[in-house]
Amino acid sequence: MQERATTRRSRLHPLLLVTVLLLMGVTAVHAQDSVLKQAKEEYQFAEYDKASELFAQVADNESASKADRSQALRYLARVYVAKNKQSKARDAVRQLLKMKPGAEFDPDVEPPPIMQIYYDVRKEMDGYGVQNDAGLKTLAVMDFSNDSVDERERFEGLEKGLPSMMINYLNGGTDLKVIERERIQWLLNELELQRDDQKVDQSTAVRTGKLLGAHSVVFGSYTVFEGQMMILARVVKVETGEVLLGEQVTGKPDEFFELIEELSTKITRSVNVEMEEAKMGTSETKSLDAMMAYSDGLSLLEDGKYRAAREKFLQAVEYDESFSRARIKAESIKPMVASTAGVEGSETSTTQMNR
Repeated sequence: MQERATTRRSRLHPLLLVTVLLLMGVTAVHAQDSVLKQAKEEYQFAEYDKASELFAQVADNESASKADRSQALRYLARVYVAKNKQSKARDAVRQLLKMKPGAEFDPDVEPPPIMQIYYDVRKEMDGYGVQNDAGLKTLAVMDFSNDSVDERERFEGLEKGLPSMMINYLNGGTDLKVIERERIQWLLNELELQRDDQKVDQSTAVRTGKLLGAHSVVFGSYTVFEGQMMILARVVKVETGEVLLGEQVTGKPDEFFELIEELSTKITRSVNVEMEEAKMGTSETKSLDAMMAYSDGLSLLEDGKYRAAREKFLQAVEYDESFSRARIKAESIKPMVASTAGVEGSETSTTQMNR
């Protein structure tokens, strides 16, 4: 009997040890989840000192999951940018890319300084080219120039908004990889490629496309005159400089969305991409006022006027509550608004920030 009891105890000891270790692991996971949750709450209320401490705790914990650590590093980069600690933000982005080499940053979610850092670090690691997926054709859409005669100032923001909307259409279900316009603008600024702030010529477009590893480049202009809007787009094959498409669509400004959709369809055909119309992307709004406000916000954003840009994005949401891209954009720059409070006009309160 004593031998049997001893044998049972000897069998139970390893089982107890495994159980204890499992419970400890579960407890550790819950603890990390709790820390990450608390860090996000501090971040939402612009308590950046406390948030950075908690995010760093998760990011530096090698026993934490890779998903939690990478998420903590993304937030940590945002916090450091908000605290004007660019070097630490760069370190956080670099650490994330080393942990997850294929990680990408979404300009609709991240504030512009984060995208700038991301592109800089990515260039250091991989050069200027984008990561191309096998079987996909890569398309770069440049900013369009405003050649309007009537209401030129009113439609100025569409220089940024039009390509942004076109990219959204093209990304919606085609077998294309469309390069975000923020990366293109970063490259133009980096290499001082654009000779005129208002124009993109063919040689600039082709050189930019080559550096980015794009198959084709889209650039063009739009004109509003006597109640009509004309949008001209040119598609150039990067490898040869061949013009694949030179197309103009015309209609009333209120038909802007239909014009962009028509032009986007013609662009995909010019690069021999098959696409079902039902899979075409969406601009997420059919309100011209909402799109104009969003476009103005993009222009203000590139000028570093974060508070004014956020107000424009929120205005776009007021015009169209379903315009989720504008809502996300407004949310993405909250840290920058907080960091510049008192610089761009009156100080921004926590209540205003949480709108």
